[in-house]
Amino acid sequence: MSERLKDLQRQRALAQEQLAWLEREIARESGDQPPTAVSTPSAAARPLAAADRARAEADAEAVLAQYKNDPQTLQSSVKRGCYLYFLAALALFGLGIFALYFFTVRRH
Repeated sequence: MSERLKDLQRQRALAQEQLAWLEREIARESGDQPPTAVSTPSAAARPLAAADRARAEADAEAVLAQYKNDPQTLQSSVKRGCYLYFLAALALFGLGIFALYFFTVRRH
């Protein structure tokens, strides 16, 4: 059985379950007795849902593993960024002092 066929059958079972729920809710709200033949999803649909859930969890784990960062690498990157910001601030401060000195000495 192809994967697409399994998926379509699972979707049909879910739609039938939803329709049965809608029928029960409509009957309850209108005060009628619920229909006696309530269709339930087949036993084959339940393992498919469990298999889909397991496959989705495996896919999620693969995505998480793909974007997982090493804590040591992250720590060194943060430390390097802090040093770069400090050096840039120090250079900007030095430039400000130089400009202040240059403009005050040149004016006199």
